[in-house]
Amino acid sequence: MLRAQLIPLGAGVIAALLHLSVTLGSPGAFMLAYFAQAPIAAVGLAFGFMPAAMAAAIAAILVALGSPGVGALSLFVLTSALPMLVVVYFATQNRVPDDGDENAPVEWYPAGRLLGWLTALGLAAFIAAYLMFIGGENGVRGAIENYLNTVMSAFRGADPVAVDQVISKMSRFFPAIAVASWILMNVINGVLAQQFLTASGKNMRPKPSYREIEGPLWPIAVIALGALLTFFGGEPGFFGFNIMLIASIPFFFIGLAVLHSISAAWPGRPIMLAAVYLFVVLALWPAAVIALLGILEYWLRLRNRMQTQRTNKGNE
Repeated sequence: MLRAQLIPLGAGVIAALLHLSVTLGSPGAFMLAYFAQAPIAAVGLAFGFMPAAMAAAIAAILVALGSPGVGALSLFVLTSALPMLVVVYFATQNRVPDDGDENAPVEWYPAGRLLGWLTALGLAAFIAAYLMFIGGENGVRGAIENYLNTVMSAFRGADPVAVDQVISKMSRFFPAIAVASWILMNVINGVLAQQFLTASGKNMRPKPSYREIEGPLWPIAVIALGALLTFFGGEPGFFGFNIMLIASIPFFFIGLAVLHSISAAWPGRPIMLAAVYLFVVLALWPAAVIALLGILEYWLRLRNRMQTQRTNKGNE
């Protein structure tokens, strides 16, 4: 009983310390804060939702004590604790197939649908921010431009016109980039927690096969709506462009799964995949191609075809 209480307590303390490390102001401390969700995820994937909720609550109390003020606590709860608790809640759901087979394996909540929930939260956050700033000058885009102006103040020696052009272009898709970074943070922390628990034999949920990940279809409707709104330009175009990009995020991960699956037989595969990832980071636009691949996978079923080909070759 004592051990069951001490584990969430320890996880909450570690999560709070990681989150509060950002107050040190150094880049290294910021990177530590990026992993504040991992202890909560590890407790949840090992012991269930309630221990994870206890760890998150303890971490929230310590964050409030360590950095008084509404801002730090709200940031932790809304960007770290709440989304990870949503992930843990659904990730620990399972069922036994109702087909009469007593030896049938337990079916766990699909990993791809967890991406769907994170995407829904990201869309909700963007819409809430959009409505919050709608009465201000230039709406949420104006708030983003003011923020980017503050960030870019370090480049005062540069050409002001060039800086203004960069800010104008970045502000157009900044919300989608912020949501993508936030979703990636959740995914990385969840995967790291799962890897740690698998290695230590403490995982409640078996490690999923990421190559076989399948996502929900509803984001396609949001993508279509966003694409339609972009044709109107102005505020509707800004809103539509960003919801289109945000709704494409789960398909980006599915596209990566497809890429990893079809590249299994490539010579020099690790180097080629590393080059693809580097290209995505440097150019960004290849991410749209990978997301399109993820969407087309619903109809093309490239992974199934590649698996069938490999099976047939193995039987020859």
